[in-house]
Amino acid sequence: MDTINLGELRTAFHTGGLRAVGVTASGGLFFVTAQPRSGGWVVLATTKGNQARGFRDPGKAILLLHEIGVQKIAVDVSGWDLVRAGEEGWRRPDVSARQRRVHGVAKLVAGLRGEAEADDAVAV
Repeated sequence: MDTINLGELRTAFHTGGLRAVGVTASGGLFFVTAQPRSGGWVVLATTKGNQARGFRDPGKAILLLHEIGVQKIAVDVSGWDLVRAGEEGWRRPDVSARQRRVHGVAKLVAGLRGEAEADDAVAV
C-alpha cells in the first residue's frame, strides 16, 4: 500500500481528491487510510520516512482526521488483535525518566520560590 504524509492528506481532502477516509486496525495498531479519486488506497505515513504511522489509540487517529475537517470516517476493526495491542507500538522508557527529572526540578523550583516569598514576607 502506498503512503501519504499529513500535508498531502490534508491537501487531498480539502481539494476533493479523496473518495473515502478511514481508520483500519491491523494487529494492535490503527492506521489512517484514504482512497484517492485516482483509485487504490493510501495509508498515512510517519513524519520521518515512508513507513505507515500506527496509532495505539484509535481515538487519536480519529481526532487527527477531525482536526483536518473530516466528518465521515469508516472504521474497520476486523484486523484488530487484543493480544497484540499490548505488545505493539513505541516503547519510550527514556521519556519516563526525563519526565521524572522535569517534575523533580519543577518541585525544587516551586520550593525555592516558596522560600523566597517567605523571606520577603519576613523582611517587610
